Amino acid sequence: MSRTLKRNAVDDGLSESIEKLGEDVGRIKEDLNETAHDVAAVASEGVAMAKRGVATSVRTARQQGERAAESLAEQIAERPWTSVAIAAGAGLLVGLIMSRRD
Repeated sequence: MSRTLKRNAVDDGLSESIEKLGEDVGRIKEDLNETAHDVAAVASEGVAMAKRGVATSVRTARQQGERAAESLAEQIAERPWTSVAIAAGAGLLVGLIMSRRD
């Protein structure tokens, strides 16, 4: 009878340990699931911030390019003959450089 009691006690302890282990595994799964969701949210937020940063940079570059083009157009309108002379000189210089390569 003593053996039966010991065996039952061991079986009960083992059952409790297995049950507790199952609960622990369930909690670990929940924690991992929450962590995965948190990581996905942080990554998504990082991508969104990067997109906003790129959009801002593109917008700034476009505005600077437009201002430069407007400034150039104003300078050409103010001094058309000077602009023609500079363009002709630049064309001549490029032509000379290109002809030397051949």
